[in-house]
This record gives sequence, structure tokens and C-alpha cells, in this order.
Amino acid sequence: MFKEVLMLIAIVCLFATSAMAQSDDTSHEEHRAAFRVCLAELGIEKPAQGERPQAPDEETREKIDACMKDKGFEAPPHRGGGPRGGGEGRRPPRNESSGVQ
Repeated sequence: MFKEVLMLIAIVCLFATSAMAQSDDTSHEEHRAAFRVCLAELGIEKPAQGERPQAPDEETREKIDACMKDKGFEAPPHRGGGPRGGGEGRRPPRNESSGVQ
């Protein structure tokens, strides 16, 4: 009896995990589709093959966020200054002492 209950719990967990993963993929795909529609509506073109995309200016970013919000997607918080989010935690230049002796 105990084995059967454990097996049933494992199967339910497996199906639940699978269903959650599918809904995450679906919502991600819906978000990407909405983003592509917003870019098209705003006349923003993808960069040519091999070119790096340029970050939008603040006005364009606000337009994209407003379009995404109209389509039911909340805008993520924006952090400036590149991948580290504004230069927090920067290292001192190499010529400065690190304080370790």
C-alpha cells in the first residue's frame, strides 16, 4: 500500500512539473511574440546579420514598455550601466592598493 501511494505521489509531481514547464514556455513565447509585434508597431528594425543590437534610448524604451503593458505584460525593472546594473561593486584600478598586505 505504501509503495502505491508513493508511486502515485511521484506521478502527480511529474505531471505537475511538466505542466508548469509547458506554461512557462508558453508565456515566454507569448511574451516574445508580443515584443516582436511592439517592435514592428514602433518601426524598430532588427539589426542586420552580424551587427550588434543597440540599446534603445529612454524614450524608445518607455514606448516599448507602454506597448507591452497594453498587451498585458509588465515591464521589467531597468538597470543602467550594462550587465552589472550601474557599476555597483566595481573594482579599484590596478594601480591602487587593495589594502591587503
